[in-house]
Amino acid sequence: MKKILSLILAVIMLAAALTGCSGTVIPADTDARPSGTKSADSDEHGSSGEHGGGSHTADGIENVPVGEKFTFGSWEQDGNKSNGAERISWIVLKQDVGKVFVLSEKILEYDYFMKPTESEQFPRGLYKDSDLRKFLIGEFYENAFTDGEKSMILSSKITTKYRDESFNDLTYDTEDKVFALSKDEAARYVCGVGTYLFALPTDAVNEANPYAMNSISGVPGVEKSMSWWLRDMGGETSKTAAFIYASEIQKYTNDQNVYKQAGVRPAMWIVCNEADMNAYAEGKIKPKEDAELNGRIAGLKVGDKIQFGKYDKDLYSMNGFEDLYWTVIDEDDGSFLIISDTNAGKGYSVFAETTAEGSNPEETSWAESYLRSYINSEEFLEMTFTPQEKAKLLLTRIVSTGEDDRNGGNETEDLLFVPDVSELEKYFPSQEDRKAGYDKYWLRSQRSWAPYIAYVSSDGSVYNDAPTKSHAIRLMARIEKQ
Repeated sequence: MKKILSLILAVIMLAAALTGCSGTVIPADTDARPSGTKSADSDEHGSSGEHGGGSHTADGIENVPVGEKFTFGSWEQDGNKSNGAERISWIVLKQDVGKVFVLSEKILEYDYFMKPTESEQFPRGLYKDSDLRKFLIGEFYENAFTDGEKSMILSSKITTKYRDESFNDLTYDTEDKVFALSKDEAARYVCGVGTYLFALPTDAVNEANPYAMNSISGVPGVEKSMSWWLRDMGGETSKTAAFIYASEIQKYTNDQNVYKQAGVRPAMWIVCNEADMNAYAEGKIKPKEDAELNGRIAGLKVGDKIQFGKYDKDLYSMNGFEDLYWTVIDEDDGSFLIISDTNAGKGYSVFAETTAEGSNPEETSWAESYLRSYINSEEFLEMTFTPQEKAKLLLTRIVSTGEDDRNGGNETEDLLFVPDVSELEKYFPSQEDRKAGYDKYWLRSQRSWAPYIAYVSSDGSVYNDAPTKSHAIRLMARIEKQ
């Protein structure tokens, strides 16, 4: 009898080990796991909800390369509810230290941004108040994941763009575990990456919305796709929201009335190693070494060029971020001083924002400038550089010059900065050397006539302009040699 009980107990323990937190064993050849995907079953032990204690490790997720897929969570997809929900396939958009950024491979629902109501005659495309957000953080999150899987989904601060009643471009933040992508995230992580922009719906969504598909031509391996929501407000009117529309070889963001329907592709951050994630956030560890990046840096000398980071050169075009190239202009024992060849960032930027009264600021130095805070913000750094590239950036002591009685402002320590007039004269003595295509780009030097700031014109000349005007950004940085 004891032998029989021991055998039963062994079988139960083996089944538990195989099923993990999902409670379901998924054979490699089942339709619930798309070909080429990896299954990520989570650990149900430890804390649930917010990540404050314990460690939750999803075996294999942190080793899934960017652009590849794995399964996590379940949702009705084949239109046959009698056989239960199917596993969800996710695309890895970014591998960070201890966590991964993912997007559903397929369109899981087809729904309104805002559900039509009789009382709301003039809707505003605010994601924070939308039915799309309510669905993602409510019905979808609550039903798609087990308790163990929920404990691995990170609560993230997400920033969303909108326009106020005066059409000023503004942002707001929400704290969500599941969300829709922004325009910037779509451009950075999805567009230009294989065919992931051209999303297909699940069988259930396709059967319920047979006329929502777009025929595609000119894209190898893609015949049809379906449009899908982003979270930013539309650019034309506050009654619209951004969405991805793909037709023929064109792929771009468009605006659609919030009372219409489009596909829903959830995105989220999954914690795969909480100890590493927290240690990295506290500056205690660095990301794993990138041999390819180290190879690009090794052997550099003054005058050489290096690809380092990515940026959206074509504003709002959905062909993905382009490689950012730099020139080495100086070196010391431990670092290279580099300057970007062309405009970096999203389009152009002001040096300083207007005052609350809508006028130019009376006095703005580099230390207090919007431009400095923007290019050194976590949002800009995370969007532009990989964790390994970001780890190579060194804090640099910045001294800015000024003309006459304007001393240039307080010294700063920055990862990224723009040139000073004195640096421009030292490293680019000729006017021709100072050109950056057709772009006019900011310098950080104050000029004698307050509040004017120096900039370089398209012909390489140095002029002055009000800090609230927009010019290109030509970045400088120091990167670690080893």
